[in-house]
Amino acid sequence: MGRLITALGLALGLFGAASARAADDPAYLVVGGGSWETLRDNFRSAEFDVAYRSDYKLWIFKPHAGLVVAKDGDVYGYTGLLTDLYWGKHVVTTISAAFGVYGGHGYNLGSHFEFRTGGEVGWRFDDASRLGVGLYHISNAGITRENGGEESVLLQYSIPLGHMFGN
Repeated sequence: MGRLITALGLALGLFGAASARAADDPAYLVVGGGSWETLRDNFRSAEFDVAYRSDYKLWIFKPHAGLVVAKDGDVYGYTGLLTDLYWGKHVVTTISAAFGVYGGHGYNLGSHFEFRTGGEVGWRFDDASRLGVGLYHISNAGITRENGGEESVLLQYSIPLGHMFGN
């Protein structure tokens, strides 16, 4: 029982520290590049992402929206929610889910309506900017018979919007 209480105390302490760190996170402009269709050699191509991550909180969630453009002409625009989990002062894990619209002529994802889930592990610098590696999956979750799915691996840099506008 003593170990359980110690573990709960430690978890609450880490959650409290993480919450304090998350409370001072600004809104971000996120830019990233990487591999689209990472698991399909014959469809793999370069990918560029740009996203906005709000500083507005809905309990532990924050809204985000973005655009993915792949070298093969595929395009995906999305909006959803994310949450940040802090592991000490600098390491942050971001978990996200979104829905959006897909178009293109690469691998057939089966629908124009697709879901995006994934996450990022990053380093939060003292100026609040972040550098991280993200892994994402896009799929229509079986709403159509064809459900190809797509995976992306990205290097992402998150720029605090206050820095861009001199705040």
